[in-house]
Order: sequence, then C-alpha cells, then structure tokens
Amino acid sequence: MPYARDFQIDLRVFEPIEMHPDLADYPVSENRDMILDLVAADADKRLLSLPPDPIADSYRGTPIFMPGSEAGDGLDRVCPVQDDIRSWAALDSLEDDLPRAELDLVVPKPARRRAAAHRVEWLQDDPDQRIFTRTAAWDISPVWWLALDPEEDRVIVSERAGAPWVRIRVPVLTASARVEWAAGVLEEKSRLTTVRESTVAFGEWLDSFDLNAIVELDLGGMTGVLWPDTGAGLVTEWIDSLDMDNPEGARAAFEEYSNHWERLVLYARAN
Repeated sequence: MPYARDFQIDLRVFEPIEMHPDLADYPVSENRDMILDLVAADADKRLLSLPPDPIADSYRGTPIFMPGSEAGDGLDRVCPVQDDIRSWAALDSLEDDLPRAELDLVVPKPARRRAAAHRVEWLQDDPDQRIFTRTAAWDISPVWWLALDPEEDRVIVSERAGAPWVRIRVPVLTASARVEWAAGVLEEKSRLTTVRESTVAFGEWLDSFDLNAIVELDLGGMTGVLWPDTGAGLVTEWIDSLDMDNPEGARAAFEEYSNHWERLVLYARAN
C-alpha cells in the first residue's frame, strides 16, 4: 500500500479518447484507483532510494479513463498521467527559485542529468506538450475556482479507503467562459497584477483542450477538510462585487477568503 498523499488536490482535463489515438489499444475502464496507486508506489520507491530520485521517468502516456457511462453522455474520455513531464516542469520551477546548493539537496545531480536526457528524447518526438493535470497541496488556488461552481456543476461524492472523496466536473467550454469573464472583470477593476496574469494564463490553458473535454477538480484526501466549505462562494462573491463596483463587498469577500486560506496553511503546518 503506497504512502497516503492526503494533502494532494488535482485539477484534471479529460479529452475524448478519439483525440488520443496512441491510447486506443487500452481497454476503457474505471481504472483511476489502480493507476493512482501504481503512480504513488513508484514515487515511494524512488523517494526511498539512496540517493532519492524525485523525478519520475514513467507513466507518461498511462491513461486515467472517464468512461462514457461515468461522464453521463456516452463519450469515453481520457487524462494522460504524465508524471515524468510534470516532474520536468516542477524541476524548471525549482531551478528558478532555489539556490544551487539547496537544489542539489532536493534533486541530486544524477537525477537532474537523467531527467535532462529523457526530456531531450521526448522533445525529439515533437510531442504534444500540454499538461493535463495541475496539482496543489493542502489548498486550492482561487484562480481554479473561477472555472468551477459547486452549486451548478456536477458533484461526484464517493469513498476511498473509507474516507469521503469529492470530485467536481464541468464542461471545458463552461469553465473557459467563466474564466474569460472573470479575467475581463479583473483586468478592468482589480490592481492584483499577479492574479490577473494567472487568470489569463489559466484561461489560455483551458482553451488548449478539445471543445468536448471535461474539467475535473479532485479534492482527494482533502475532501474532509475542504468540503463543503471550499471557499468557492467567496471567490464568486469577490468577482461579482468587483463587477458591480462594490469595493467594500469585494474587499470583505477577499479578506474572508484569505482567512480561509490561512486556516488551511495552519492545518498544513500541523500535519
């Protein structure tokens, strides 16, 4: 049984399987739990090795399926796991943010050299460079909530390992339209440059997928902490108040969301 990563929250995009002919030989099934356990076990093995290797080199095209019966419209969809590709992107961020001495401790040089070689091989194949999964730890970026509305979107409630598990799904066209509208409001009425830029980039990411894709927020092991008090309503109230030229309401909603976020930070530190 792999180490439980209860802190992990994933935002996945599932595209129609016809957009991924390289995955056509896989039998479509409800394989999510099996794949997530395999990926976690592989990470455990690498991180417990000496020296540790935090850079994945497998599960690039391994699919997580959303069968048509589960999606509700009969259209089979797939989200490639991409653990190696996402590891390379994370390494880029670390190289930008960490001093070399700290980077050597977090990601040993042999692991970085091996990752660089695998990345070159991948790039030579002229690949699809889109990232299908975004991952957060402990809390959720308010920018993600611009695409989602738990009051209107499809909410899937289940159990995993005896704990509650919530996933929120929305068609990518709806998610993209919401983000585009919010980006316009923020551009006109907000001074938070970082949030404005992040919102635009997030919208561009959503627009890179097929029109029949589905966006899914997987609260994972954080469901019991985040659900139903996700903070999504406060983000909506913040944007709506800005749009209605109500700075006091916008400030109050943003401050309350910040307090919500700070409680999650304290929860993370306690764990």
